[in-house]
Amino acid sequence: MAVSEKTLQLLKIARSADICDALDSMGLQDTCEMDLRMRPMFPGIRFCGIAHTQEWEKTDRKMPAMSYEDFEKLQYAPIEQNGYNPYEKPGVSTFEPKKDDVLVIDAKGLRGGILGSENTMRYMKDGVVGFVIDGTMRDTPESIKQGSAVFATVYSYTHPMGRLRIKSDNDPIVCAGVKVCPGDVIVADDDGVIVVPQDIADEVAYRAYKIQQIDRVNRRANYVAYGREFDESVELLPDID
Repeated sequence: MAVSEKTLQLLKIARSADICDALDSMGLQDTCEMDLRMRPMFPGIRFCGIAHTQEWEKTDRKMPAMSYEDFEKLQYAPIEQNGYNPYEKPGVSTFEPKKDDVLVIDAKGLRGGILGSENTMRYMKDGVVGFVIDGTMRDTPESIKQGSAVFATVYSYTHPMGRLRIKSDNDPIVCAGVKVCPGDVIVADDDGVIVVPQDIADEVAYRAYKIQQIDRVNRRANYVAYGREFDESVELLPDID
């Protein structure tokens, strides 16, 4: 069941806290929230999009000593041709990013920088709005400068060659303790990452919008009481059916 554009737009307005409250009210408490180890690479990251999933697995194929020329040639050569490219595997489709995608990776919290400054920028150029990885992000200084919207459980300088390899693409996974299916909605902000299953997304979006609507009214009254100038977080939302 594909999530409608209307539902996605409503979820983009909501905070992760609103969505969590909505899920709680539907009897889904503590089922859709990713582990608190999942943290933003820098403060202020916020995104909402559609999950494209990957699972990665551990390998133990350490690189031997070699010349730099051989390293340059082999690091992205196919493993089946004695190379070390972990991003490709026979029978596993290649990720083709599209608008509103969130790339969600289950790498089981292992070291090996699947995401870095080059591939996140390349995917963002093609429409990806965010990245969620139960595993390693690297190249963080450059990635922060370019605004890569990454949540990860590990930050390290290691590359994945010889450490990890892709196992599946766009199949159901468990990421940071939560089941994620391709097509689910992923919402992330400074509070963390939460998953909205696609089959209940319409109802979650409606409830989260109403929760946010009430919160804005109440917080706006507090601004008035304290003499604080209004900002966009207390702009009143129109009613919805």
